[in-house]
Amino acid sequence: MAKKVLIVDDDVNTVKFLSVALQENGYEPIGAYDGVEGIEKIKSENPDLLILDIMMPKKSGFVLYKQIRKDERFKDLKVIMLTGVAETLEDLDTQSEDTLERPYDSLREKLRETIKTMQEDELVRPEMFIDKPIEPEEVVAKVTELIGN
Repeated sequence: MAKKVLIVDDDVNTVKFLSVALQENGYEPIGAYDGVEGIEKIKSENPDLLILDIMMPKKSGFVLYKQIRKDERFKDLKVIMLTGVAETLEDLDTQSEDTLERPYDSLREKLRETIKTMQEDELVRPEMFIDKPIEPEEVVAKVTELIGN
């Protein structure tokens, strides 16, 4: 039986793109398009691994991550978090060449605070972060590294 990988991302194309790559490599991909649907599918599908976008409507990836880590049934679920932050920061960097304060400083500080809170709440960090745009080979390699074939 193929191992299940739940992809939770509000970008339909990302879910489709990753689903094809995972299916071609012998995994059973399952899609969800926001954090609320994501938690429902975690409960109903019992995936082997979760690929989770950080920035989503209804429930962010960080909120969903914290929720599953507090639930005894899912506290050991392997998680890869996807982030478009690096790409966003590069875009903002090019727009702010002559400023003393980069416009992404507050975003970076918010991410630091969120990670610190996760540590204080005794929630471990996800197994991996992958920056968007994603390379399908990289994602499949990370999935294989975490849960095997």
